[in-house]
Amino acid sequence: MNATDTASATTTIGDHRHVVDPALLTSIANDCPTVDNNIDFDGRSLLRRLADSGCLDLGLPGSAGGYRDQARVLTDLASVCMTSAFTAWAHRMTVEYLAVFGGDHLADLAHRVRSAERPGSTALAGTFRAAAGVAELPVIERSGRASGFISWASNLYDDAVVVTGVDRGDGPSLVAFDRSGPGVEVRAVTGLMALDGTHSGALRLTEMPVAPTQVLSAPFDEFIARVRPTFLTMQSAFALGLASASLSEIGDLDGPAIALEHELTSTRSDLARLTGEVERAAGELDRARTPSLRAALETRLEASHLATRATQLELALRGGSGFGATTPTARRVREALFLPVQSPTEVQLHWELAQQP
Repeated sequence: MNATDTASATTTIGDHRHVVDPALLTSIANDCPTVDNNIDFDGRSLLRRLADSGCLDLGLPGSAGGYRDQARVLTDLASVCMTSAFTAWAHRMTVEYLAVFGGDHLADLAHRVRSAERPGSTALAGTFRAAAGVAELPVIERSGRASGFISWASNLYDDAVVVTGVDRGDGPSLVAFDRSGPGVEVRAVTGLMALDGTHSGALRLTEMPVAPTQVLSAPFDEFIARVRPTFLTMQSAFALGLASASLSEIGDLDGPAIALEHELTSTRSDLARLTGEVERAAGELDRARTPSLRAALETRLEASHLATRATQLELALRGGSGFGATTPTARRVREALFLPVQSPTEVQLHWELAQQP
């Protein structure tokens, strides 16, 4: 998809400019009940469709748009299906790691992930915790062999490319490895309250071989400083997509519901404000600037809170008709409950903000 195609596929609803092709977005929305129930859902097919439409590499050289467009893609997806949005986000961040920070020796792998020939799995929760001073790196490599435990990663398909941080003795580095490679054991996690179709699980690494060609070229500290605001901004984008979906389901209030008019107005105002913050941060990335980490942390925390408020408000105004387990309202309520436990968790966000100057 070229720049002209992107513009022609764009529509405007409210203050948000939609980037994902309307037909594709409708198809994803129609599939969402099946995806939510994790019935024969293979996220790789979704990733290929998004990659073919130019929606998974926005912001990178040669793409059809910028980081603002990439954030809007994730907002669009989350407005119809959070599982699809999260699958796309995890893949897109892996593309970022490899294409921007991988180096020439990982260019071919970066291309294969960028085109969604292979799915990407970001396994940096423990890495970011270590960089923030919360814990030690969970994976240790000595003499070309890595061992450790990664407690959570998604898109863990058998052909996935995983990126994680590794303590290599002389300092930390980022490493890309095959999910089905030697020394890698996947412990699938199922039965989740929501997002059960994200193919998530834990990884046990035991003497996993690590070649120099698997190590990303960017220095660890530079990588962390530059990628974390992007990571957080894109998470905020899909949280706001979920909030916007709930608010779009609420029409004009009448009767007793008018008692919640102030709450509805306030929530809509916060959605507009935080959307502006995400747009601002993504605009900084488009100008090759690194957004403020403090601002990115604050926006991520507020976006999570807003999604919870919006989904609960939708439920309150829907009443009993929204309480059925299979209703879209109930699904959005469950999806919002994921955000406080997604890494960085709400606890970690509060802790990190308290450490910021």
